[in-house]
Order: sequence, then structure tokens, then C-alpha cells
Amino acid sequence: MKTQPQPQRTRRLRVPDIAWIEIPGGPFIYQGGETGELPTFWIARYPVANAQYQTFIDDGGYEEPRWWVDLVRPTPEPSRWPQPNRPRTDINWYEAVAFTRWLNAKLGLPEGSLRLPTELEWEKAARGEHGRIYPWGEEYRSGYANVDEKMADAGQWSLGQTTAVGLYPHGGSSEGVADLAGNVWEWCLNKFDDVTVATPDDSGDSRVLRGGCWIDDPDIACAAPRLRDHPEGRDNSRGVRLLSSILIEPVR
Repeated sequence: MKTQPQPQRTRRLRVPDIAWIEIPGGPFIYQGGETGELPTFWIARYPVANAQYQTFIDDGGYEEPRWWVDLVRPTPEPSRWPQPNRPRTDINWYEAVAFTRWLNAKLGLPEGSLRLPTELEWEKAARGEHGRIYPWGEEYRSGYANVDEKMADAGQWSLGQTTAVGLYPHGGSSEGVADLAGNVWEWCLNKFDDVTVATPDDSGDSRVLRGGCWIDDPDIACAAPRLRDHPEGRDNSRGVRLLSSILIEPVR
């Protein structure tokens, strides 16, 4: 008896569904009391998780030249802690930018709508209008962030690794953005030496990370410190959070 050919199954790519939080436009305080003003934007509630970044890899993101224009394309490295709901670590600034370009296109958004935040945008999301020291307030509170509390005698917790995104909801900002203190440092778009330069390029100029990580003490993981790193730098303390300049409808 002749067998009928079986239809080929095609795997449906599941585009990452990001939870967006609105950060209202207007004035704000940053760094040592400077003032600025930004339009309304939307920032991801959580850092990008392993499962979300894996969709970029599975879709051939490292092989598609258009995501890497003016960037240095590396070979991907695995995340130090590969659980699907933990932050994606071990990605450099170039990879973070390429991921945002890919997701922007997959969601059909106008070019550049979805990207890394500048550090001024990141800081407003973390510190609010009035320049909070931590996302939740003016003082560190034990158990509010994944940091090394023992190093600064600030509490009993020092997990020595990342945790699932959103595991510290009580440590979120007043708008509900989670993990802005601790867990992983987050890449920002602009250059370290000039916050006004935020255009991606392959110059090798240092970029900025914000927020501290699981290995830092609470004084480093507050909302103002700036970390300098080469854009090719990657390790198990670096991650990424997304920003959109337009409101995005939920993925269906």
C-alpha cells in the first residue's frame, strides 16, 4: 500500500512578549542634582530573559547581516545560568543592539522605535522625577535586590548568582519596573564619555552599564553609579533591558 507523504511541520517563531511600563515625560533629577527633561517612553518591566534572547539565536540572528550594520559580530556564548526565566548574561553591547534591531523588525515597528535606553532614560526610570537613591526610595532595604549585602554589612543575603527576573517585586520602582537595582548590569545606548552620542558604531569607544549586579554591594547597585566597559566586553554580570519610544500592542 502506497503511503501518503506527511506534511512538513514548520516551527512557529514566538516573538518575545515584553511587558512595557510607561515612564511619563517631563523634568527629572539625575546624577548629582542635575536636571533634565525627556518625552514619554516605555521601558521593559524586566531585563531580557534567556528564553527571549534565544528566539533571536534560533531565528538566525547571528547570521543575518542587516542586524549587524556598523557593529562587530561575535560568536554567541551561552548564558552562565541558562534557566529560561533568568536574565540573559554574557552578551556584549554589539549583541544587545543587534537583538533590539531584530525584535524591532519582527514587531513591524518604525525603525529605531525599540532600542537600548540611553543612560538618562534608564536613570529616570530608576530614580523617578525627584531623583530617588534606589528605585524604591532613599535607603537600601535588605532583601529588596539581588546584591551582595554581606560585603557592606547591609544584610544577610549574598546569593552569588543571578535570580529569575522579577523575583524582587517589592524592590521595583514606583511605576513598577523591576530589577533596576542588582541582578545584572544593563547596557545603555550612549557612549561613556559623551552621553549625547547614542548612535551605534564599531569604533570600540566605551559604552555605559547601569544598575549593579548580583556580585556588587548595595552602594554600587543604587541608581546613579555609571560603569564603563568596552562594547565587546561580556561576562556573567552583564545583561540588557529594552526601551520603546512608542506604545507597543501585546503580541498575539
